[in-house]
Amino acid sequence: MSREITVEVTDVVGEWTKFLKKQYRRELAELSREYPHNRSLVIDYRTILNNRLAFELLRSPGKVIGDLRDAIIQNKLIKLKDGEDPELINIRFTNLPQRTNVRDIRAEQINTFVAIEGILRKTTEVRPRIVSAVFRCRTCGKLTDPVAQSYGRFDEPDFCPNCERKTRLDLVMNRCRFVDTQKLRIQESPEGLRGGEQPQTLDVDATDDITGLVAPGDRVVVNGILRSVQRINYGQKSTLFDVYLECNFIEIAEKEFEEIAITEEDETEIRALARDPMVYKKITRSIAPTIYGTDDVKEAIALQLFGGIAKDMPDGSRLRGDIHVLLVGDPGIAKSQILRYVVKLSPRGIYTSGKSSTSAGLTATAVKDEFGDGRWTLEAGALVLADMGIAAVDEMDKMAREDRSALHEAMEQQSISLAKAGITATLKSRCALLGAANPKLGRFDQFVPIAEQINMPPSLLSRFDLIFVMT
Repeated sequence: MSREITVEVTDVVGEWTKFLKKQYRRELAELSREYPHNRSLVIDYRTILNNRLAFELLRSPGKVIGDLRDAIIQNKLIKLKDGEDPELINIRFTNLPQRTNVRDIRAEQINTFVAIEGILRKTTEVRPRIVSAVFRCRTCGKLTDPVAQSYGRFDEPDFCPNCERKTRLDLVMNRCRFVDTQKLRIQESPEGLRGGEQPQTLDVDATDDITGLVAPGDRVVVNGILRSVQRINYGQKSTLFDVYLECNFIEIAEKEFEEIAITEEDETEIRALARDPMVYKKITRSIAPTIYGTDDVKEAIALQLFGGIAKDMPDGSRLRGDIHVLLVGDPGIAKSQILRYVVKLSPRGIYTSGKSSTSAGLTATAVKDEFGDGRWTLEAGALVLADMGIAAVDEMDKMAREDRSALHEAMEQQSISLAKAGITATLKSRCALLGAANPKLGRFDQFVPIAEQINMPPSLLSRFDLIFVMT
């Protein structure tokens, strides 16, 4: 029986060896030259033509990664100058066949390969983590064999394996192996949520050469192995388990909007609308059609939804292509309804109320909490999460002065600079801002200049391209 199992394992390793020699000969040669500075072999899932091997990868990713590493080492597919084996080689996979939302994760997916799509909400600093520890006995002075370390817990022997005495063992730092590690928190994309749903999050554990590549607000697809860890309540083990993603590869999604499948009927209708001389008015009137008498506002919002083109000037400066619109008017004239409709209509939109928002909630902040194990982490705000979309901010006149000042850089430079607790970062906020506010005294006074009735500083008003007075 054991011989049959050995033959089967050898055959699987042999099949992976043939696959690597046929599909990734050039990449293996590059790794031979650049190892250990480059120590990751990235395999495109679409190149695995053997259905059995492809299915095994999705169901038993840990075993397949081990088989691929054995195929590389046993067959000397990566030839190093000193003749050593590439023990630190990483096998990474991209373009998995199906992407999963965080809220759709189920128990049967534990220990399988999944691709999670969303927005990075938090990231920690990159720090070393011990993965293999060597100890020295205080009694006999002998070194132990390397002790593999599990996730989140430090394991050390209870006694010396050489003299077999229960004694204290010292960690030998120069014999231990460390790896870079970073924790990420991925959140569901707002365009995938139905009305009233709160976005769910999933923690991600990234290691080695895929750390430090992304920042909060980036839209990513994280491929990895779904792992579970048991909860402990008041020192007692619970029957409930938490899940996290053991990251294998991070794909940064640069697409501006979600992909939409267009049928032939849709294409015919789109071309017919393009030839219609009234298409401009039809688009304008299709925005919040139950609200009447605000055609000029709807026209501006239509232009805002389509947006412009950002321009990079020869001297290195950048001109934004997004349009910022402010609606100022008496209460009860459907300003908030227009904002909510636009967020619902836009493929990527975030709605927030200025009265309950702080500068940290709108832009970004550095926080110290349980997620970072007591370390400072970056957390993205509403304008960062709305990158490449629309951010609707209601009740802007009721924001505190220091909170309003946080919008200046985000609106004009379309970036947010943060320097706090030793963290210096610049996050992207390439979004159009649609704001709404009320006059100082609740309603407009026709005998007082309009500028004096808006409770907003000139420095912020100057950043809006269009300001509408609605009465």
